[in-house]
Amino acid sequence: MLGFRSKKARSLSSADVVWGFANILGRHPRGPAEVEPFLASCVDFRDMVRKLVAMPEFVTRRTVATDGFVYDDSAVVQERAGTILRRLEPMRATQHGKIRIGKEADGGYVMLDDFTGIGAAYSIGICDEVSWDVAMAERGIDVFQYDHTIDRLPVEHPRFHWSKTGLGPRTTSELETLPRLLDRNGHHGRDDLLLKCDIEGCEWDVLAGLPDDCLRHFRQIVIEIHFLERLADPEFAAVVERAVAVLTAGHRVIHVHANNHRPYSLVGGIPVPSVLELTLVRTRDVGLETSDELFPGPLDSPCYKGRADFRLGAFRF
Repeated sequence: MLGFRSKKARSLSSADVVWGFANILGRHPRGPAEVEPFLASCVDFRDMVRKLVAMPEFVTRRTVATDGFVYDDSAVVQERAGTILRRLEPMRATQHGKIRIGKEADGGYVMLDDFTGIGAAYSIGICDEVSWDVAMAERGIDVFQYDHTIDRLPVEHPRFHWSKTGLGPRTTSELETLPRLLDRNGHHGRDDLLLKCDIEGCEWDVLAGLPDDCLRHFRQIVIEIHFLERLADPEFAAVVERAVAVLTAGHRVIHVHANNHRPYSLVGGIPVPSVLELTLVRTRDVGLETSDELFPGPLDSPCYKGRADFRLGAFRF
């Protein structure tokens, strides 16, 4: 008969209990009052795990978070997440094909091949990657760049206009709002702009706080959205729902690609990546129809070359 070898039980620590709450219940303990009963009653680490998974909170929510992966099979969460994700289902543009702008791997984006008459581009979130910016500049488009986390650009170009300023939902010593950036550059009222935005999760508060018509200035938008595994959190989901409503008020997604640096999660039974790259077009500029495309497509490239690209299929909910 096979069995486990006997091991001497190690004592349980407060850190073990905190780990158990975070990775099994998906939250931190609400103070010592939730930690101490486990320290007093559990024989060892395994005993703690058995008691955590027997708790009504786990049995009813069935939410697990570990190493970036979230499992949640709540029907309520599925309805909430599905409502948001349906706003991001890709359409097909009828007049133009697609082209990849920027390098292979992380930093390049698939866009609609429609740049005639573009007056300027905004690139928000630079770090050390400007291949998209260079491609735009080489098309004769001035690029207005913003990133408060760097001291200089990794590459210079005569058409680059960089400011050590970040994008935020309100003006601070380091951040500026999108409407004020448009005003600063004399672009308020223009409708011939492009926007590329990758600000590592801050996009939700920025988008949720925008005036409903602010994005009308941009013919195309490429944006990286983060933390989709957190849609199980109703407060976070409420911000995302408002942000997605602003993002899609006058634009529709025409391309979607997953950043494969973090794992898939199951949110309300829906498999979603943590990070998505979206391309949106302004609806008044192009004809749109239901798409039968599967993602990733031939122009896509894994963000991390050593890992498989995530298969999103039709990305419909």
